[in-house]
Parts: sequence; structure tokens; C-alpha cells
Amino acid sequence: MSIVRFIINPCSSFVSFPKGDMLFGHFAAMLFMQNDKRLQNYLEQCPPVIFSDFLPNGYLPRPSLPMDSFGIKESEKKELRKKEWIPIEALQDGDLTQLKHLEFIEIKTVTRNSINRNTFSTDDSGPFAPYAIEELEFHFQPVVYALIDETIFSIDEVKNILNLIGKSGFGKKSSIGKGSFEVRLDEKFEGFKAVDTNYYLTISPTFLNVKNIEKAYYNLFHRFGKYFFSNTPFKKPVLLANSGAVVKMKEPALYVGKALSNATVAPSFVQGYSIAIPFQFDGKGVEDVR
Repeated sequence: MSIVRFIINPCSSFVSFPKGDMLFGHFAAMLFMQNDKRLQNYLEQCPPVIFSDFLPNGYLPRPSLPMDSFGIKESEKKELRKKEWIPIEALQDGDLTQLKHLEFIEIKTVTRNSINRNTFSTDDSGPFAPYAIEELEFHFQPVVYALIDETIFSIDEVKNILNLIGKSGFGKKSSIGKGSFEVRLDEKFEGFKAVDTNYYLTISPTFLNVKNIEKAYYNLFHRFGKYFFSNTPFKKPVLLANSGAVVKMKEPALYVGKALSNATVAPSFVQGYSIAIPFQFDGKGVEDVR
């Protein structure tokens, strides 16, 4: 399997933040709409492709570890919350003190409205009244990592499908042009360096498979999924470990997690996997955690 990095060029604001499981959902929908059957046995096969969240170039999410692991005192807790990112090299070298605060995204509240086609106007309080919506704008170069089984998908195929998603729009309000982006391959990226360790960081929401995991430290993430083009849009809610989870594996791994079925009225599945980023860690702050 090959790990690559795609450079994202946002062409509009977003209403939904692109997380790995949701990006995979769009990817799968594009394939099924083209009558491409390569994911029809997804629940039984090894993952042919795994996507990360949109991440700032050169940085990864802060590991979900106690304050002691970062050398932070109780009085510095507020500062720690602001520092959500860590440079890739610092993480893999085990220097968890190098946390950074980045202006990765800005959330803006925008007022919008719909037009009543009978009166060609809005309402003061009815269904066509102006309403507020939160939009996201990226202020730091976003990238997405993908782990690809090249016996099933080529890197160019994945890039082209991502560009197709970007043209049609990602997430909420894509029908009015939100979530538009373009993708290109980062030719300079040579993968994450090999580290002799049992500790790994996740970079997308993950369903942790306890079979291969010795210990795990994470925050929870609820996914309330929907079907793409369906009269019954809602899927079963799924509880996942959020991006930035730290797992101590029993053996080396390229990825962690497990695929999930969350169908209600139609077949459906969730990317419960994450690319596993190895990093040095001495267990500080978690050795006594049970």
C-alpha cells in the first residue's frame, strides 16, 4: 500500500469540515453512481483506500494524551487547549512539547435567505425568512493523506475522483456552491519516516478494533450519517474515536480500525479506519492509566 499527500486548493467556503470518514463516503458515492463495484465487498476486504481529515500541511492533530505527557502544568491548561497541532517531525521524534496554535480555519456566521418564487421576495418570519449559517474558511494550506492499495485503485484514479467531489461540492450546502475544491498530488512527499515504536496516532475518526490494540487514549466523536440521494436520509448513529487518538499496538501497523455497517433501509458502510502514524513515546502520563 502507498501513502500519498494531496494538496487541497479550496475554491469556496465550506459548511461541513472534511473529516476522513465523510470524505470516504463521498468517494464511495461517486463510485457507486458510476456503477463501479470495487467497494461492494468493503466490509469483508482489507481497506483499498483510507482518507485522513483535511489537515494543515506539515502538521498533525495534537495527540489525545493527559497534560503530563506534554509537560504541561495545571495552570497552563487553557494554553494547551489552544495548541491543537504538532509538527510531523516533532511528533515522530517524541518531542510533544512542540505543540502549535495555527489559524487553520476561521468560522464565520453568514446570513442567507431563500426567495419565494410566487412573490419574488423573502419573508419576515416564514419559511423564506433570512437565516444564519456557519461557514468555514481555510487560512493555512490544507492537505489530505491517503493510504491506497494500488492493486485496486491507482493514485491518479483517487486524485481524479477527489477532484470530481470538489467540483460537485463537499458536505452541507454543496448545491449552492459550498465545499468546492481542487486537488493535486504532492510530489515532494515521501511518506512518514519509519519509527521503532508501538505507539501510533490516528488522523481520522476510527472504530478501534481491540483485537490488535493493547491500549488506547482518545476523545469520542459521534457521526450522524446520511444517505446520498435517498428518501430516507438518516443512518444509524456511530460512536468513533476522534482524530488524534493514540493507540499502543501489539504489532506494527500501517492502519488501525475496522469497517462498520450502519445501514437502515439500504446497504451502507463507514470508514472506521485511520492511517497509523508511528511516533516515539515513553509512556509519560499514561503508564498508570487503566
